[in-house]
Amino acid sequence: MIKRNEKGKYVIGIDLGGTTVTAAVVDQQGNILSQEEIPSYAEKGVDITCDQIALAVLNSIEKAGLNRDEIIACGMGTPGIHKAEEGIALWSPNFNGWDGADIYTPLYQKTGFKFYMGNDVNVATFGEYTYGVGKDSEIMVMYTLGTGIGSGLIIKGKAYSGVFASPELGHTIIDVNGPRCGCGRYGCVEALCSRDAIINRAMTKIISGRKSKLTDMVKTLTDITPKMIDQAAKEKDIVACETMTEIGRFMGIAVANTINTFNPSLVVIGGGIASSDILFNTITQTAFEISIDCLKKYCEIKKSILGSKAGVLGGAALAQSGTYA
Repeated sequence: MIKRNEKGKYVIGIDLGGTTVTAAVVDQQGNILSQEEIPSYAEKGVDITCDQIALAVLNSIEKAGLNRDEIIACGMGTPGIHKAEEGIALWSPNFNGWDGADIYTPLYQKTGFKFYMGNDVNVATFGEYTYGVGKDSEIMVMYTLGTGIGSGLIIKGKAYSGVFASPELGHTIIDVNGPRCGCGRYGCVEALCSRDAIINRAMTKIISGRKSKLTDMVKTLTDITPKMIDQAAKEKDIVACETMTEIGRFMGIAVANTINTFNPSLVVIGGGIASSDILFNTITQTAFEISIDCLKKYCEIKKSILGSKAGVLGGAALAQSGTYA
């Protein structure tokens, strides 16, 4: 059995994505001492990607000026579904040959460290809980708004997973007559509130003949981004304001359902798109308008403060606490 190095003082947090892998040396207060980001080569198979993870880990230790015996363990957020305690990847989208693969054994052989693993969004949620706005919250739910809609759940200090998977709140259905989602179903939160959904909603309004500052910001409508829509909304552009408000209402419905289902003390909205004030304010207003009175009065809704650091800090929190996500 692989054991932790309890004599160590630092942990390694790892955020593994289909394009890059980031490893960071983190102290017990959540301060990042050093960080290394390199390609993950997800398409090249398990062995190559594990080589890259190990390289990022060892380079981050070298950058921090530390020795290996000062490291307690490593924690890693990985896309997909896993048997985290066993280190088995059951399904990892965009990772060639990972389905059913043993991840911990090659990583230990290459680094000498014990690893803790979990779904990437659940791990990021644990990071926000441990080092971000979630401190001291009893039950915390986080949504990440981006290319998809991710989610994580922390119950009394522990990242929650079902039989194998973390909560997929982005695939709860909020409009049965809504657009088709990438998962194959209709009207999911992700189908209505993800990056492309926001862009398509603004484009549809413009194509219908409505005027917008967005047309002056791009060469073609397909170049529009959520950041541009938010900027135009700040400048009182009606199309942009409507777009962000409509998306905010859909997300507000999702958050209200979350409040009614889990009775959380905190819901966190993360991801780059969540930086929009008009979006966040509409989410909050809608959620509190329609959720159950006796539940919502115990819940706060806040923006993430860790941003892109949530992944590596979540991995660090796993390694520090010796838990899985």
